[in-house]
Amino acid sequence: MVEEVNIGIIGGSGYTGMELVNILGRHKHAVIKFITSRSSDGKKVNDIQPSLQNSRFGDLVFKAVPEGDDYRGIDILFLCLPPQGSMDYVKKMGGKTGFRIIDIGSDFRLKDPGAYLKWYGVKHTMPGLLKDFTYAIPELNKDDIKKATHIANPGCYPTSVLLALAPVLKSGYGVDDIVIDSKSGVSGAGKKLKEMYMFGSLDNNFYAYSTSGHRHIGEMEQEIEKMAGRILKIDFTPHLLPVTRGIFSTIYCKIIDPPKQDMEESMAGIYQNFYKGSLFVRFTGSSVPEIRHTAGTNMCMIGLKYVGRTGTLKIFSALDNLVKGAAGQAVQNMNLLMGFDEGEGLVYS
Repeated sequence: MVEEVNIGIIGGSGYTGMELVNILGRHKHAVIKFITSRSSDGKKVNDIQPSLQNSRFGDLVFKAVPEGDDYRGIDILFLCLPPQGSMDYVKKMGGKTGFRIIDIGSDFRLKDPGAYLKWYGVKHTMPGLLKDFTYAIPELNKDDIKKATHIANPGCYPTSVLLALAPVLKSGYGVDDIVIDSKSGVSGAGKKLKEMYMFGSLDNNFYAYSTSGHRHIGEMEQEIEKMAGRILKIDFTPHLLPVTRGIFSTIYCKIIDPPKQDMEESMAGIYQNFYKGSLFVRFTGSSVPEIRHTAGTNMCMIGLKYVGRTGTLKIFSALDNLVKGAAGQAVQNMNLLMGFDEGEGLVYS
């Protein structure tokens, strides 16, 4: 195991980038060599995020673009870029690099270029590299992550949904009619200047958006198919909460030919065993988790209820969209890649 990991961050002045710097400031092996932001070029990290003034990376200065020598000795490059941004950046680099990439954006999550075109509305410009990026939820494919070339960090909604569904999908029970109702804090949309994200639109308000087909559906269906061993279409509706951070997902599904024994007790045993020993997923049984219980942490909390009257399994999932849904999971993946303790930088008092 190396004692020090040299890191570059591309697009670091957004919500995810600042959360990443915050976490890496607690990471005893992390050294941020450079951080970029065109909009914050020449400013210090603590100019953009004053709460990081005591971070050991608070005086790090943003640059518009990295210079050639900046890449020398880099072990990990984090990409905190919007859709199309990561593949454009990798394309400019020539595709192949001498370091590992952790893409916190969405460009390398879908393995089928046709699916990318369908859900993002543009053609993927680096389809030959899709196979080099491992879709990485540590609790679900840890061994693959440890030997990965590059990492495709999952989206925040998919993380909340896939962690919630994985135990039942892998249990051997038949699952059908998956309906997902998710609510997110506004930071999940980034720092876009849109009316729907402004205080006047969100304060004392609550509403659904992207109701005809959110782009994360493709990512979720891709991974659900892997776990279930068959194609399963989902019905997904996201909503915006009048809070800064947090995701709460309620998943409804039908169990095909449920056993005659107590279904809720049976499911609880499956979930307890599945996440036994997991550092960052906690099963709460029939107690419904809350987003305040996970705020500022890398935890995902999952509860469930089986309604015998309708034969419906309800699964509840809560996490922080900026931590477990983005920067925290990215650092968790880095820890696995580099052979560090999985919780380094993420477990603190």
